Parts: sequence; C-alpha cells; structure tokens
Amino acid sequence: MKKALALAAAAGLAMIASPALAQPVTITNVAFNPGAVTGTIKSTPFNGAVNIGQFQFTGTLGGSGAPFSALTYCIDLTKFVSLGNVNYTDYTIVPISSVGTISSAKAGALNALLTNSLSLLAGATGQTAINISAARQMAVWEILYETGANWSVTDANSAFSIGGSGAPLTAAQSLANSYLSNVASSSWTASGDYQLRVLNSPTRQSQVFLAAVPEPATWAMMIMGFGAIGATLRRRRAAGAPAIA
Repeated sequence: MKKALALAAAAGLAMIASPALAQPVTITNVAFNPGAVTGTIKSTPFNGAVNIGQFQFTGTLGGSGAPFSALTYCIDLTKFVSLGNVNYTDYTIVPISSVGTISSAKAGALNALLTNSLSLLAGATGQTAINISAARQMAVWEILYETGANWSVTDANSAFSIGGSGAPLTAAQSLANSYLSNVASSSWTASGDYQLRVLNSPTRQSQVFLAAVPEPATWAMMIMGFGAIGATLRRRRAAGAPAIA
C-alpha cells in the first residue's frame, strides 16, 4: 500500500452528542477524495515531497459498531498513513481543545478556514475540486506550523512553505493564500454551527474534521425520542413482570 502524507476536509458532517468524551474508532480504509496534487514541504518537523489532497477515513465506531466516514485534513507532519484497506485500531475522536499543541487562536482560525471554504469545495468538480481541497490542506498546515507574523504557503523564507511546479500546485497555492488572507483579515470568521474534531492517534497521522452542532430543536427531538424509547422499554418490562400476590 502506498504511504501518504496528506490532508482532508469534512463534507459528511457528524452530529455532536457528547463533545467531552473520546470516541474510539477503527479505521478500515483511507483514500484521497477527490484527489491530490504533489508539492514539496519545507518546515521544521518535515521536509520533502508529499501528496496534498483531501482524505476520506472510513471505519466503525467503537462500542456501537456504527459506520464512520469523514473527510479530514492532516494536522501531523511527523507521521504517515497508508492508502487503501487498513486496520487502524488506535484512533479516537476527540475535541480539538484536547490537543495540547493547538492553541485556541489556531483552533478558531482553522474553524474559520474550513467552515467558510466548505461551500467552495461542495460546489466544485474535477480538477477544481482537487485544487480547492489541496488549498484547504495547505492552509491548515500554514496555520498550525507557521511561526512568523504573516501567513503565506509560498514564502520560502518562512517557517513553513510549499514549493514545486505544475499548474495544479500553482492554482492550489494561490487559493490557499487567498483563504489565509480572508482568515487573517477576519473576512472569514469561525462558525458556531460547527465544531472541530480530531481523529487522534499516537502512532499515525492525526486528522481534523468538522462536526455539525445540532440545532436546539434537534436536541429537543433527540431528548423526546430518548424519553419515548425509555417509556416503551419500561412498559414492556412491566407487561412481562410476574404478578406478586
């Protein structure tokens, strides 16, 4: 299986039920979706050629065995994942606030970046979609690994940059810098409709993705549903209980 240092964005958005709890998840497949461009990273944690594109992580949630699928972005330049069928059992889904290396300011910038560019990716196809997804990944890395005052994925004199050649890479670099400019100028701000979650692993590349926050009406319906289920179970137990004389 091919090794890949890469990215991912969230289009299939999970609903948050218990944000403070770590949720184990087994990952059974990793793929680029919709594709990737190739570039060269220059940074302190990693230097070298990489594939840059949106990941899709697929698997099952621990305990319930419910299907899990998310489009994610790489936040770890020191580890790798394999593409194709895998059996990764050490991933957990955690709030981004539990990742000590990511400050609240960086988390807010990531939220602004990913939520405001989400519709751009959702409405794109073909190479345009690949370029946008690559741009989002580049911008994620820039926010996390740049130590200077300004964000630019093409500034070779900064702490983090991405070089290379070819029209797809050049287009993605330009998009990434425009997205970063929007975040830096507060044209793009964080959205309360989404929270950031991290697919965290001690041995493999950790990933960030968006999770949709349920509306109050949705919470109310969920609570009512749980109550109805509980009442039904109580009635069934009562109906099946032996009479006591």
